[in-house]
Amino acid sequence: MTLTLGIRIPPAQKNPLEMADLAREVECAGFETAWVTDTPLIGGRWGDPFVYLTAMAMRTEKLKLGVAVTTPIMRHLRASGAACGSLYDIAGGRFILGIGAGRSAAGKLGLKYKPLETLREYATALRALFREGEVEYQGKRIEFHPTRPIPIYMAAQGPKSIELAGEIADGVILQVGTNRKTIAWAIERLRKGAEKAGRDFGEIFVMMSVHCCALEDHDKAISRARHLMAAFHLLSRHILDIAGLPRNTPPKDLDIYPDLSHAFDLDKAARISSFVPDEVVESLCLIGPPERWVEKLQMLEEFGVRHVLLRGPDSYNPPMDEIAFCRDEIIPRWDARNPKISLSEND
Repeated sequence: MTLTLGIRIPPAQKNPLEMADLAREVECAGFETAWVTDTPLIGGRWGDPFVYLTAMAMRTEKLKLGVAVTTPIMRHLRASGAACGSLYDIAGGRFILGIGAGRSAAGKLGLKYKPLETLREYATALRALFREGEVEYQGKRIEFHPTRPIPIYMAAQGPKSIELAGEIADGVILQVGTNRKTIAWAIERLRKGAEKAGRDFGEIFVMMSVHCCALEDHDKAISRARHLMAAFHLLSRHILDIAGLPRNTPPKDLDIYPDLSHAFDLDKAARISSFVPDEVVESLCLIGPPERWVEKLQMLEEFGVRHVLLRGPDSYNPPMDEIAFCRDEIIPRWDARNPKISLSEND
């Protein structure tokens, strides 16, 4: 088996039909997947992912398409079922549903809930709905016909969410950075969850969401990607501890729209995130020459990671630099090693 690549395409700036043309370029470049996010953080600047993915499905032939990710906060189970079923049919089975706990969505919408408990209920109900055609959810019977084998991948970063993915998800989208120590820790947690549920670990499709920047100039690449690493200092300090990386204190005033990870003003984001050390960016992010990217991808593959979702630094414009860099430099090097496997296969 060999690792394959996907890329995040923000549903912004271009209308869905224009984005469909970009998806065709992504497919021709050799990517396995394209992913669109579902979030209230950028309401008014991002479009609906299912509309964009529908247009993309109609313009592509082999490219697998995913939502990365929706949440119980964003879409009721009935709405998710209807949207996923329709998109799965239009895409000829090329659709993957990514789900997450939705902590940021809940905060943005001013809602209080129990993230992991709610996610467990939601994921379990969706999996049953897709495969069995009916489920009881929050006291109501919901039907789904015809049944469809829509894969559900769970985004996970903390120990409990990773274990939960190991228990109940078809796949996991790990968000722990490209550091050998953090990946080993995450895989161990995932195995623990699978063992708890009595599952075969090999059934779980392991993929990672990885921040990256394809700028040639090393210093500029670090500066441009630095704000993406701020989340580890703000919300996920355990990742820094596991990796043995420095934990610096963020400034009290983080006045940037809508947050550092999705910053609209990238220059301002770079200034505000100056507290993030260079070594954190280099350790947890994909930057540098092609040889460095390939070296890190090989390391991920050795851990059993089967797919990498690349997330560029800009949340409002298509990741043209990353698409071109992977098309011209990374994918040819990677494909020369081994034949691809399909994201739908489970060894």
